[in-house]
Amino acid sequence: MKKLMILMLALFAGVASKGQQNITIQPANPKPGDVITITYRPAGDLANTSKKVEAAFYLYRSSGTTADDLPLTLSGKDYTATITTDTSVNFIQLAFFTGETFDNNFNDGYTIQLWSGGKICKGSYASLANYFISQCTNSGVTANPEKALAAIEKERSLYPENARANESIYYYLIGKLKKDQLQGIIEKEIESAMKAGLTKEKDFTRVKALYSTAKLPAQSAFIDSLEKVKFPDGTWKIMETLKQFYSTEDKVKRTELAKTIISNIETDPKWKEYKDLKSNCDIIIIQGYAENKQWDLLKQQETGFSDKMTLASIYNDLAWKMQESGENMDKAEEMSAWATATAKKEVTAPAGTKPVYITTSVWAKQRERTYASYADTYAMVLFKLGNYKKGFPYTQEAAIIITKGNDASLNDTWALLAEKTLSVAKCKPQLEQFVRDGKAGSSVKEVLKRLYVAVKKSDAGFDAYIQALEKEAQLKIEAGLKKSMLSETAPVFKLKTMQGEEVDLEKLRGKVVVIDFWATWCGPCKASLPSMQKEVNKFSSNPDVQFLFIDSWEKGEATEKLKKASDFITGNKYNFSVLMDYDDQVIGKYKVEGIPTKFIIDKNGMIRFKSVGFESAEKLQSEIELMIGMCLKQ
Repeated sequence: MKKLMILMLALFAGVASKGQQNITIQPANPKPGDVITITYRPAGDLANTSKKVEAAFYLYRSSGTTADDLPLTLSGKDYTATITTDTSVNFIQLAFFTGETFDNNFNDGYTIQLWSGGKICKGSYASLANYFISQCTNSGVTANPEKALAAIEKERSLYPENARANESIYYYLIGKLKKDQLQGIIEKEIESAMKAGLTKEKDFTRVKALYSTAKLPAQSAFIDSLEKVKFPDGTWKIMETLKQFYSTEDKVKRTELAKTIISNIETDPKWKEYKDLKSNCDIIIIQGYAENKQWDLLKQQETGFSDKMTLASIYNDLAWKMQESGENMDKAEEMSAWATATAKKEVTAPAGTKPVYITTSVWAKQRERTYASYADTYAMVLFKLGNYKKGFPYTQEAAIIITKGNDASLNDTWALLAEKTLSVAKCKPQLEQFVRDGKAGSSVKEVLKRLYVAVKKSDAGFDAYIQALEKEAQLKIEAGLKKSMLSETAPVFKLKTMQGEEVDLEKLRGKVVVIDFWATWCGPCKASLPSMQKEVNKFSSNPDVQFLFIDSWEKGEATEKLKKASDFITGNKYNFSVLMDYDDQVIGKYKVEGIPTKFIIDKNGMIRFKSVGFESAEKLQSEIELMIGMCLKQ
């Protein structure tokens, strides 16, 4: 009976879910402030699992989201749990998982909308929209802007008085899915605002933002000029200072602006609400002192820096850059040692409190992973200094104990130090395992070759030896790729190259097309491009393979975007084809949530693979080659 009631609620909610037959809740129509009892039977990828099922819950409020682990009690085949809400909660997101495997309920997830006065309560559909925009990924669900738009439209229909509070989400989704309607919708909103009258500074700020969203810069500038006349000492001055701070690429100027902002926060009451910016400004100042080797000034700034983990992050980044360049290695060791020790303490006895938006278990993993990253930096610094015995325990803990050999970059550090401190008999098996698992970077293979030569007294046969190990990795990767293979029609588009030549995806039918969404400001994108250039070169003689690099989410106007992309490509001597997605329309069609994101499209115009992010050059190249190969065979 409970299952039937929940199913009926899901149907009534409409956009919430296709059904949540594997979960029941009591009370059936929970209200804000209720204690809710949940009964869950593992399904989907968790059906019949022998592993322990874990859970997390996320409470949504108009003020934000809080998260934590959800203790489960097993009784027979079902798990039960209780969630205590308060009167500000309007929506609950649940996650059921074992390790990295989720039951995502047919990509809808498990959610609970709270009720008030016989209907879904105010803010619940807005929270559902936020869930489908990005938060759903915490439950193993793929973001779905269409469902998000349906949810926010339901919110606006049920609670028109709440439309203003959620308009940024609404316009974002309209711009993503119904771009041709965006300007008309916003112009009507502007007309309504103008009729109501602009009396407060926030009224001017809102209309100015609406004009900008509608891409009407002249009108936005006009409202901006009126705001400055009417409010000569208004908050617009603060906004302009902050805009200048975030947009300037001049490091000296940015450091001076950071000092100005800190001074304003400490002395001007109008700046008090921006006090959280002080930490960011401190970071900029410290980085500036380090780059200019002003060590005394850096120490002075450090003494007033209360957030030790933020300072540890700064020092870790600086130490890594120093060991790469080989400069100021004494300072690199000092900074890295302090950062690593600070992160180590944070693992066992955190000084700060858990961020409200993540669970306790996720927070613990994050702290441990941060320590592993800093320990890896310290190990590399010690390696560069020739202090191998001191460095090895840090890389052992980072690469083997914490990340369990699953991070290729950390494995490279381990290889370099293990070669100097372990016997061949102890070192070689682990290096071979890295290769078999597809988690070997270039240093792992270089060390393996040196060990091979040391034993064999020749490199004869090494290529066959390493290829045999890599074959095992390829088989594992290929098996994983087959499981993740997609069958979605690729959205068609026409874009121009940097040289102004039009490329029509439809005209590439019959070829395997690799699309890479990137931007010049994106660090992981830039890190992946050398590997992608190698793949372009490898397939250059194959007429059935086409690479398209689409510059999207670039900052600035069209001419500025083109210059940034052109300067970057020319400066790095890349020779691949770059298409300009000036209005971000194509990246919207492909529902990209983060870059770099790559799509492999088969000869029939179907998306077969999607790859997000960048882990290592070796992994990327291996996966791209396998994905292309699998598509060519179809």
